[in-house]
This record gives sequence, structure tokens and C-alpha cells, in this order.
Amino acid sequence: MERDLQDVVDRLSARLGRPVLIDDAELRPLAYSRQTGSLDAVRTVSILERGAPPPVRDALFGYGIATAPPAAPIHIAADPAIDMAARICVPIGPPRARHGYLWVIEDEPLADADLEATAAAAQRAEELLAAEAAEQAERAERDEALLRGLASAARPPADLAAELERQRLLRGRPLTVCVTATEPAGGDAHRRWLRAGLERLRRRMAPGALLAGELDGRPACVAAAGPAALADAGAPSIAAALAAAIEEEPGPDGARAVVGEGEPFADLGAAPVAHRRARAALRAVDHGVARWSDLGAERVLAHVDARAALTDLPPGVARLLEPEHAALRETLAAYLERAGDVKATADALSLHRAGLYYRLRRIEELAGVDLRRGDDRLLCHLALRLADRAPRER
Repeated sequence: MERDLQDVVDRLSARLGRPVLIDDAELRPLAYSRQTGSLDAVRTVSILERGAPPPVRDALFGYGIATAPPAAPIHIAADPAIDMAARICVPIGPPRARHGYLWVIEDEPLADADLEATAAAAQRAEELLAAEAAEQAERAERDEALLRGLASAARPPADLAAELERQRLLRGRPLTVCVTATEPAGGDAHRRWLRAGLERLRRRMAPGALLAGELDGRPACVAAAGPAALADAGAPSIAAALAAAIEEEPGPDGARAVVGEGEPFADLGAAPVAHRRARAALRAVDHGVARWSDLGAERVLAHVDARAALTDLPPGVARLLEPEHAALRETLAAYLERAGDVKATADALSLHRAGLYYRLRRIEELAGVDLRRGDDRLLCHLALRLADRAPRER
């Protein structure tokens, strides 16, 4: 499809003797001609940055291009404030299913015949983009059904293996499951952003090496995770490659991608466990990547409902978690992480030992615990870890 779309812009550019560009509905370039004739900064920046900057987007959408009828040329006036030359915009596809826009620099008015050729090129682009959209929708439906079958054990592994082989999908081993979310959590805009990142990763990997869709309402994928697949992904893990692909585009409201990766597996019957562990890894981080193989105590804590568990803490320990006791919590965390080593804890907190002993006594009095007892130390450590994880439970 990309070659066909490129042919559309090249043929029209050769006829008009002017630059031609096709953007998607969000003004990200899909195909553009060689430089022919005049050029402005808007076209250059859009190509180099893979999208129009905000002032340009505001100016262009201000002409009503998003709701304009398809294949009807719209004349956009020059705007020296953003270094934009006059141009013609031809919407591709109807407003409710807008595939994008075709752009032609208009340093001189186009003849009627050239305007007709421009509209015809936009119609051809619509045919190509509509066909691609239909193909993507069909593939997405197929992939999602296979994902659900893998993650839920709804289909026998032998049946799934036969289907994957027939479709020439996931032929490499081992495989891995990745589950995504956003921080802060968002709605449909965040989900579309995540799905776009999944699609970018799919395109740069070998055909059939990645299935993408949604599992339990979260964008997810199952991917080949061998050396060849990782080389295609350009990252040390599929999770890292996915996080990078998602964040190639700015997230809505400054969102960051969060990716959890399960352990690699070869037997398709292990996919449900890998999915569960990918979800557990997802809950272990605020943003970025967490892999099940790198988790320690979080492997166990991931199975605990942190919010519910916090409501069952002894009253004194619960008081210790209140905001006004942040300094005491920091002291307790440092002390427990250093296995009760007073010297190491005092050095880490830049405290005199006497000051540390005072804080430890205050912690014991407030929480009603004895830090010489292993059970009390465990209770405090669990409370701190659960309090840290509760805000990001997904």
C-alpha cells in the first residue's frame, strides 16, 4: 500500500511541478513527493518531525478541513506568522471516516484541469487507505481472537498451534506476553495512543512475529522473543521495544507508557500463566518497563489487593502511613532495606546515630510495634510496599 500511495504523490507532483504530501487524519505524513518547485517550513518540519506542530495544526484545522466533504479542494491562505505558504488541501474520505489529507503548495493558482487531477489523486488515495483500513480491521479481529484464545486457555494448545501455523503467525520461539497501560490512567485517547504504538512495533518486526489486540480491556501483544525478533525490534526486550514505540508519539495529557512483560515460553499451554505474570509485572512500576523475570518480592505482592490489604492493617501501622509521618516512613524504609544496620541507615539518611535511635523509638511508639521482632519488621515492610503500590494498581 505504501508504494501505491507513493506512486499517487509522485505522479501528481510530476504533473503539477509542485510538492505533494499526503497526511493521515492527525496530520502525520504518510507519503510525500520529491522536492519540486517551492517549499515552505511547514512542509519541512512536518516531514522531519513526523507531524505538524501545534500552531500549524490549529491554523489548518481552523479552515474546517476536518468536517469538509471529501475530494473538495480547500484553499489555505499563506500565513507568514508560521512561515506557511499558500496551499490546497483535499480531504480524503468522509468526515466520519476521514483517512487523511492531500496537500499541494499553491504558490500560483492551479488550472481547472490540474485541480481535477488533484481531486482524482485524493480519490485514489481514499481507495488505497480504505482498503488498508479494512485489511487492518480484519487482521485486528483475527489477532484479538487468537490473543484471547492464548491468554485464557479457551482453545486447546494443539488447536491454537494449528491455527497459528496455518496463518503463518508466531512461528519463532520463545514467545512472550506484554500488557500495556498508561500513567496516569486514561480513556479512549490513551487506548488509541497505546494501540498506535503496538502497530508501529508490529510493522518493524518480521511478518507474523507479533499479535496485537486487547486482553481484559488493555492493549497487549504476544510476540516472538528470540534473538532475531529482538534484533528487528531494536531493543533488549519486547517490552522495551513496545514502550519505545508507544512513546515515539507524545501521550495524551502527558501520559507515559507502562509495560509489563511475562516470562518467555515455548509451550502455548503456558500462555495464560505468562499473561497473568505480565499483568503482575505491570503493577510493579509507575512508568516504563517491568519484566516478570526481574521481579523479586513483587512476584508475591502482585497477588495481593493492596488497597484492601491496607484497610486491614493494625491501627498504629495505618497511622504511620498518614502523610504527616513521611519522615518516619522514610526512616523506617531505609532501616528495613538495610536489614536493621544502624550505621548504614544513619549514613544513608545523613543522621547521627542518636537521631536515628530517636526516630526508631517514635516509629515503635506510633505504630505499636517492636522492631526487634521479625514478625513486626515484616508487617512494617509489607505495609510500606503495599502503600507504595496501591496508587498504581491496574
